[in-house]
Amino acid sequence: MITDDVRALIELFTHSDLTELSVEQRGRRLFLRRGDTGAVEEQAPPAPEAPRLVHIRAHMVGIFYWSKDKDAKPAVKLQQHVDKGQVVGAIEAMDIMNDIESDQPGRVVEVAITSGQPVEYGQTVLVLEPDAHP
Repeated sequence: MITDDVRALIELFTHSDLTELSVEQRGRRLFLRRGDTGAVEEQAPPAPEAPRLVHIRAHMVGIFYWSKDKDAKPAVKLQQHVDKGQVVGAIEAMDIMNDIESDQPGRVVEVAITSGQPVEYGQTVLVLEPDAHP
């Protein structure tokens, strides 16, 4: 139900040059905004969506190696495709080698650590661009 006071404010707003009107009285609020009747602004095409990157992180503290054999070639290299569950490195802690597995399939876009380097829990060791349809 619109009161006479509100009708009067709407009428005044309609015939004015105002674009917005906000009135608050006795706990009631009225907000009016004039619609844009000017030229339609041309919208830019949406920007291409940036690829969502996945960080493979250390699950424990220790010394990182690219393979369980400390002197072997790395398990993965830049631009290589990895599968979900594939071993991508290992962390040595208390003379025990612990595998690091990929959470999902994708292409390696960044190698964030070198073999033989100490790692902290949660530190990124590898960055993947996930497959479009995992």
